Formats: sequence, C-alpha cells, structure tokens
Amino acid sequence: MAHVKLTPQTVVITGDVTMDWHVARGEHAKDRAPVWNPSAWTRACWQRGGAALLADLIEAVAEELRQDGQGGYSIRQTGAPRDSVCPRDDQYHHSYALWSLFSDAKKQVWRVEEFLGLDQSQADAASTVGEWKRVVDDTPDADLVVLDDANLGFRDHPDLWPQALTADGARPWILLKIAQPVALGTLWDHLREKFTERLVVIMPINDLRLTAVQISQGLSWERTAQDIAWELVHNPLVNSLARCACVVVSLGPAGAVALSRLDEKDEPAKESAAPRCSLFFDPKVIEGMWEQDHPGGMIGYTTCLTAGIARQLMLSPEQPDLHQGIQSGLAAMRTLHLEGYDQGGAAATEARLSFPTGRIAQELAKDVAPFAVAEVQDPVRFRDRPAAAGQKAREGGFWTILEDRYRENLDQVARRIVLEGAEAALQDVPLGRFGYLLTVDRREIESFRSIRTLVSEYLSQARQKRPLSIAVFGPPRSGKSFGVTQVANSLAPGEIEVLEFNISQFEAPDELGDALHQVRDVNLTGKIPLVFWDEFDTPLAGKSVGWLRYFLAPMQDGSFREGQIVHPIGRSIFVFAGGTSHRMESFGQGLEPGEFRAAKVPDFISRLKGYVNIMGPNRQLDTADPHHIIRRAIILRSIFQRNASQLFHKQDGKDVLDIDSGVLRAFLETREYKHGIRSMESIVAISLLSGKASFERSSLPSETQLDLHVDGQEFLALVQQMDLEGELLRKLAEANHELFCEGLSAEERKTHTSVRPFAELPEEEKEQNRGAVRDIPNKLARIGYVMIPARSDEPPFEFPGPHLDQLAEMEHERWMQQKIQAGWRHAAVTDKEKKLHSALLPWNELPDEEKKKDENLVRAIPRILATAGYTVVKLRDEGAQE
Repeated sequence: MAHVKLTPQTVVITGDVTMDWHVARGEHAKDRAPVWNPSAWTRACWQRGGAALLADLIEAVAEELRQDGQGGYSIRQTGAPRDSVCPRDDQYHHSYALWSLFSDAKKQVWRVEEFLGLDQSQADAASTVGEWKRVVDDTPDADLVVLDDANLGFRDHPDLWPQALTADGARPWILLKIAQPVALGTLWDHLREKFTERLVVIMPINDLRLTAVQISQGLSWERTAQDIAWELVHNPLVNSLARCACVVVSLGPAGAVALSRLDEKDEPAKESAAPRCSLFFDPKVIEGMWEQDHPGGMIGYTTCLTAGIARQLMLSPEQPDLHQGIQSGLAAMRTLHLEGYDQGGAAATEARLSFPTGRIAQELAKDVAPFAVAEVQDPVRFRDRPAAAGQKAREGGFWTILEDRYRENLDQVARRIVLEGAEAALQDVPLGRFGYLLTVDRREIESFRSIRTLVSEYLSQARQKRPLSIAVFGPPRSGKSFGVTQVANSLAPGEIEVLEFNISQFEAPDELGDALHQVRDVNLTGKIPLVFWDEFDTPLAGKSVGWLRYFLAPMQDGSFREGQIVHPIGRSIFVFAGGTSHRMESFGQGLEPGEFRAAKVPDFISRLKGYVNIMGPNRQLDTADPHHIIRRAIILRSIFQRNASQLFHKQDGKDVLDIDSGVLRAFLETREYKHGIRSMESIVAISLLSGKASFERSSLPSETQLDLHVDGQEFLALVQQMDLEGELLRKLAEANHELFCEGLSAEERKTHTSVRPFAELPEEEKEQNRGAVRDIPNKLARIGYVMIPARSDEPPFEFPGPHLDQLAEMEHERWMQQKIQAGWRHAAVTDKEKKLHSALLPWNELPDEEKKKDENLVRAIPRILATAGYTVVKLRDEGAQE
C-alpha cells in the first residue's frame, strides 16, 4: 500500500511561464486565396502556459488524490496572471500556434496545425515588474519542487528560484522539466551539486538531440534506447545527467527511456552502482509513427509526463513508483492527443481552446500500464559488470528484445504465431510491419525502416533525375523482392510499378539497354518504376561481378547511352538483389585486391544509398540462429493468409488458423526449404485445400512432390511424430524403466532400489523416465534419424551404429541436469534420501559400468518406440545435425 504522509505535503511549482495564444481556424479560413470570405472565421484563445500550465495540472492531480483519500497537499506556484493579457505586453513570453479541427476515429479533434513561434520578452527577468514570476507564499520546507526550465531566463536568475533550493538542510525531491540546451546553466550546476540523489530530470528526445549528441531515429527501439543510454553515460557534454536519481527522455506518445540510479525499490543506490536503463515502448510502432496515424500536433506532452511522475512523488515520497509515473504520463499523452484541446463551446465557431486539465488529471489517476517495458542492455560491448538485482547476466553484443523475452520453448511460440498471429503470441516484442510484410528480427526491422526513410525522402522530391539505388542480400528466394516492394507500396500505394530483370539470363551488355528502355516507358506513364536487378553480382564473360561497371553510369547520372544518344531514365528505384552474396558484408570478399578494384566494386558500393540483409526461413549456418523458427512462423502465417484464407476462423476476436498439429510441426521444424520462401508457398499451393476449412494430413502432397521443396521423408516423419504426453508418455516411460532394469546385471538387480514396477517408483524417478522419453526425438535428430509409423516391414539396420558413445553421453548429460535441478549433489556413495549420487560426474570421469547403463538405454530406443507402433529410420542426408 502506498505510503501517505500524515501532514499536508507542500509542492512548489515554478519556472519559465509563457502566455499561450491558440489561434483556432475554421475550415473556410483555410482557403489561402486572397479573397474576402465573410463566412470564414478565426479566433485567438489565451491560456497560461509553461510552468503555470504545469502547476494547474499538478493542482488538479492533488485534488484527485485528496478526493481519493490519499492525503492533503499545499500547492504553491507563481503569481502568473489567470486572466487574459495583452499580446503586446512585453513582460511575458508569448507563444503562438495555429489550431484546426482534425478528423480522427469519426470525430473532430482540435490539434495544432502549425507552431507559429515564440515572441520572447525583452524585459529583465528579475525586474520589479516581473514580481509575478516569484512563488506566492514560498517556503523553504517544500517536500517536492517542480521546475519548468524552458531556457527563457529562469535558469540564470537565482533570485527567482524557490527557497527550498537554497535553504540550508533542505532535501526535497526536485523534478526538473528541461529544454535544450540540457545539462547547462546556473540552475543545472546548482542542482547537480546540491540535489543529485533527489533529482529527477525529464526532457523531450528532440531537446537532447539538439545538444551535440547522436541518437538514431525511427530504426528500432533497441537502437534508440541504447543510443540514449550511451550518450547519457559516456558523452561528456551530457553525462552529468546520469548522476541524477533518474533521467527520463520522452519519445512522445510512443514511449520513453529512463536511466535510474534508484534501486529496485526506487530508493537511492550507491554512487558506484551502474545506472539502470529501462525502455517504455509500444511494440506496434516506433518513435514518430503513432503521431503519423493521428495527424496534427499537440502542446503539453512533456507536461503530462512530468505530472505523472510528480503524482508518484506526492503519493509515496519515501518510495515513489517512477515506472508507474512514466506509464501514466505516456497514457495521458495519448489521451491528450486523441481527445485534443477542450473546445469550450457547443459549436466550433464558439471555440475557446484550453488544455483539458481535469480530463488529464483523471487519466493520470488511473495508474494504468499500457506500455511494454524492457531493461536496456549496456551498449558498451564485452563490458563485464554484475547484473542488477533481479536481472540475468547478459552477454555483450547485439541486443534484441525478442531474444530477451523468448529464450526457451521457441517451438511453442512459433506454433502460436502461425495459429493466432505474432501480436497474440509475442507479447511486448517490437514488430516491424510494412504493408503485408511483418518481421520481428531487429536487423531486418532497422534495415527496412532505413530503406523506408530513404524511399520516403526520395519520393517527396518530384524533380529527382537519378535513381535511388538500394542493395538487398539474402539466401536464394528468401523474399528479397517482396520486402522492398511492400515498403515502397506502403509509402506510395498505386503509384509503384514493379519490373524484374534477372541479370544471369542476360548474354551481353546491350540487353541492359533494352531493360532500361522499359524503365523509361513506365516513367512515361506517370508511375514510379521499382526495378529489381536480380543476381546483379553474376559473372560476365568469365569475370566475377562483371556487370557492375555497366550499372555505374545509370546509377550516377540517371541516364544510359546508345551510340551517340543519351537517354534519361527519370525518377526510379533500383534494387540490386544479390545472387551469390548472402550478406552485404561478404559482397566481393572472394576477389583479389586488384580484381576487386578492376571490377568496380568500390565504385558500385559508393553509389548505393542503403541495403538490407534478408534472413529468410532457413537457419543461418554461419551463426547462432535459434530464432529462425520464429521468422519461419511469421512467413508461414503470411502465406496462409494470402493463399488459403479459407482456413482461418474467428475466435475471441482473433483470426485463428485451422491446421493439423502434425502438419504445422512439419512446416516449422523441417530442416531446410530447398528454395526458400518459394518452397513454402509451393507446398501450400500443391496441397489439396480447395473447398476445405481445415488443413488436414490427407491434404498434403505425396512424398515425391514434397521432395522438390524439402526432404519429403523427414517432412512426413515430422507430421507423424508422436506428441509425447498423457497416456502415451506414461506407456513409453514405463517401457524405458523396464528396459533399464533389464540392462542391469543379476547382482545389480538384487540391490538397486529402482528395480520395482514403474507405478511404485517415486515421482522423481518417474519424471526421470519421462525426461528420457521426451529427449528421444532430440537424440534422433542429432544423428540424422526420425521416427515414423511402423506400417510396413522396414529393412533391418544397425542403430545407433557409430553414434552410440555420442548419444550415451547426451543421455548422461540430460540425466545429470535433471538431477541437479532437483537438488541432487555428487557423493562417493549414493544416498537417495539425502539426494546424493555417485554418478553425478562428467562423462569422461564416469565409471564404465555407469556408462554401460546409458548405452543400454540408447540401444533400447527402437524397442521403446515399438511399444507405440513407431520405428526409426535414417534420413537420406548422411550428415548428422550438429
């Protein structure tokens, strides 16, 4: 329960004050023609802004708390006027914005159409005429001081500061809302010297960006958060911020980043402790994207966030929940934007625009948490430091929220993605959606968003004469053209025409000219050609990447030559899709230095404006890639949505796919699709799904047809693979136990305590047998075997052949891990009551008689499976799965 101070808390709010002028404009007034129109109307509305607006909102928050029985509060603020002032009164800063009605969710909302600027006062900030700038009934005993520093004079005039900042022994919480330049000025120097452990700083991201820092925008949540964390901790121009109790960087209605030196209980941690960085984010969007879906600007975002944090400092000053304050503040931002400013009249023509103070105070009181939260990995790679309390130690390197959230049971997550969709299955994971393309891979998200920015900027400039050149790399048929096409179409729907040319089918450079003529023809129709040059890195006349030199002039000059005639290409997007290089980083690596330059590789790369590395549905062989099954699941659901939509039905508001569990397992777990995404599409296309509402096993094509796209035998074996659970699991576990006992020597059977019927075993030993059975598919896959129904006489074979030692060691490691997790320890003599066991040793230290027990269990696998009507067969691929 929140701690409530018995005596009234004193909250002082002061800082830079503005007089906000909201110029409301009607629809008719938007006609820019210089013609008098008596029906057009415009109205100027006045409101206190800056620190005065923040004080009014915190006053409303205090009233909500009082009505809810959460204590009493004495709010002290400046004497800023509450009645309209003259816009020519030079003692005030006057801020102007043009407001219009925007249509959003079938209603009209007042939002900012244009920020017109600031008419800054030229009067001396501390002059007698400015007495209203001082706090009325100020006190040195404030519990919370809220400062709005907009760099309009307050920061440089200590005589305007509240008494609590200069009084001896005063230790209030200081909540500083700051504008650029940040971490500068007399006020900042004083606060960081006197109140570091009690100082909470809030700033918009753009104010931080304007202070000589480098922070990415709109690529990925991980990149933005780590950029902010690095700048705050390591950039000498702003790293004094990192010494505060907490610094919060607002990313608008999409999220925020908090760097905190408070411990898990939001109490000051040791100064030597590394700050804890948290990201608050909306998984469906990125910075700036939410506002694009809800056009129009807004005044008061950071005011909402500041009031949300102030509420927590008021509610529980000894142990404030700052995370909840950030969540509430972000939610209030969205409410402010969606609802807009209060109109103040029944009709728009009677508009008296004002900040919706009461409505926002009510929103802040809800204590909702609609945003996902992720602990941000230290961006300094390979830096060793202890994990924060409650956190797992992380390895340095490339951090992704997906891998943080989902490290285990990826097969179950993938199944749910296919059945219910990524949004339902992947909770609090950033999603990158571009038209019909969805990806959760951070590398792909960043690449596609970078390309989207490039294409958007290019399309906004109608007079472009040179093509925009982009490269796309990935395994064959990994969806290279699909991704870029979706990005382009999402930006300019109906304006793009796709052209594809496979360079490997060209015999001579003259054919490139024919292709470029087709590009020109599309341009003449008024559409923008999106041109894919597939396998552009193919050899020409025996020379590696020999085609590159012929692309240089079109890329650089936007034209091509035929004889003496130069043809302009016009505005177009060139996409170079690699055929031999799977990544940009490996492009041209096989060439000798002289050959590299002679092939014009550096000249070609210098003309590219961006690139994307596509991962595709298969596991990357040159790197750890456990999440390939997640990519595959997303691709598979997209294929079903586009090509077999009749298989979906509504369930609890979600589109759920109706597919046999074995068929789904095969699609997800088959080792390789021979032709990438095209193979996945082909299997769906040749399956018997016409007129069916469910994908049944009988709908699959034959093994020989499957062989064109996957290993047909393996695929069908996965379809028929047993679901090891329930009664089947019990039956196989019992068989495993009986065969274990059978493998013991006659002397061992007399003394071994496990020699008894399965039903009489302790639960822990039953679970050991169940664990051994569950691990059978894993062992088989490791050496290239699968389980299939024993429906005909299979040819005799030797199992496990040369893999006996490998599988026996795997079984011993599995057994040891299960024992250790259950609390067992090694001892020279086994004592089951004390959970001691003599066999808890590494494989190479295990006595031969113990190794023999594991070997017997491995040899018994075919007999165990036979009790359920299954056998094992070796796949045609002789290579074992490592």
